[in-house]
This record gives sequence, C-alpha cells and structure tokens, in this order.
Amino acid sequence: MYILGRTQMIPAASYKEAIARIMKKGFDGVELDIYDMNFQARKEFFEEGFAEKIKECMKKNGVKAYSIGAHMDFTENEDKFRTVEKAIPIAAAAGTDTVIINGAVRREGEAFEKQWERQINRMKELCRIAEEYEVYLAVEFEPGFVIDNSELLLKAFEQIGSPILRMNADIGHMFLQDQDPLASIDKCGPYIVHAHLENMKKGIHNHLVPYEGDMDLTAYLQKLISVGFDGPASLDVYQYDYEAVAEKSVEYLKQILCPSAI
Repeated sequence: MYILGRTQMIPAASYKEAIARIMKKGFDGVELDIYDMNFQARKEFFEEGFAEKIKECMKKNGVKAYSIGAHMDFTENEDKFRTVEKAIPIAAAAGTDTVIINGAVRREGEAFEKQWERQINRMKELCRIAEEYEVYLAVEFEPGFVIDNSELLLKAFEQIGSPILRMNADIGHMFLQDQDPLASIDKCGPYIVHAHLENMKKGIHNHLVPYEGDMDLTAYLQKLISVGFDGPASLDVYQYDYEAVAEKSVEYLKQILCPSAI
C-alpha cells in the first residue's frame, strides 16, 4: 500500500512545489487534486502541457504512485461536470489510471428516486468518457450524499454496469455510514482501487489524524490488505496544518502496514 499526500492541503503552492513538499514528509506518492481548498478548479491543472510537466515532476521527486482527485458535484452543476470530464484525458496523459469522484449532495424536499436517477445518468456519461481513455472512476460515498453507504454504491455499480467503475474506500465514511464497515470492505473488495485514510469519532463526520478518534485503524488497514488492496491511499485530513501532522501520521500508518520497517 502506498501512502499519498494531497495537493489540496498545500495551499498557495504550485503543483510542482506541493509535490516536493509532500514527498519531503515521507509520503510514497501524491493525490493531485484538480481543485483548491474551496473546491474550485485550479487553472494550472488544465493548462496546455500540464500532463507532461507533471510526469517529469513526479519522476524527479521519486513519486511511487499517484492519482487524480476530482471531488465535485458533477450531477447538479454542468460546469463542474465539464471540469471533471476534462480532467479524465489529462489523467490518462499524466500516466495515472485513477480519477476519484463523488456524487451529489442529497436534497431535502425532493423525491430520492429523482435524485438517484440524475446521479446514475450523469455517472453513465462520465463512464463513457473514462472507458475511452481506460481510466478508472473511483467513486467515494459521503454522509449526506445521494450515494451515502456501501450498499448504495454497489447498487449504482450494478445498475450502470461499466467496467471502469471502482471505489475510493474512505474508511472514515464507511465507519460512519455502514452498519458493519469491515464486512463492507469484504463486499466492496473487488472494486477498491484507492482509499482515503483518517480517523473519526463515533457519529461525527470530522476527519481526524490517524492517531486520534474511535476507529481501530489496524483492523481497517488489515482488512483492506486481506481483500487484496495494495494501491494508493491518501491521508485525508482537513482541519490541521497538513504538513505539521504529516510525518507523524505517515509514520503511524506505516507502523501498522509494515512495523518491521519502522
């Protein structure tokens, strides 16, 4: 398993600078987020020649694994849909096979069936594009979203039927939303190509550093390994100075994954 740092968490830095700073903190690789801290698209990502420049930057900094983060509500906003759509060929050109997406926030006062239909239809559109470029769409469910648990995620996958649909297993979200999170990892195992790692308190959607909170991270990481997942997993915490907590967080996670190497 490769522990990734997220460029979104390094504000006011170019991608080149963010990658260098992330790798100095002991990460194995980088999640290149197409947006800033306010989830607004970054112009730099879409500049001509970005993919080739970033491939060279990854090589120079010893990046072992990387992915593209494209968390945007593409279901309900046409501009955001086009932004995610444009990110797919850039991801392919940059040499990664994984783009992380999520869905729509659930709307109060509107029938769930209508929201579900929109979500499925828009995902189908993205799948057609991703299939063309042979890029996985790693879907992440979130509390309060149309797709907010593992059961609904698998239902969406079955209904859409695309070979490129996969899962970004955010273990904190699984802890909050699934009745038996570890059993859910078993069920979702064949689809997991990426993960987000953090800790959380029971019943509270707040991303904590790995060494705080109520989750038994050893159990979660061991379960991911047991289903055959050995890919990229990003440290997903927002409320801290990311660089200040990075080294301790990475060491904590690697101690679980490979205690003899620490």
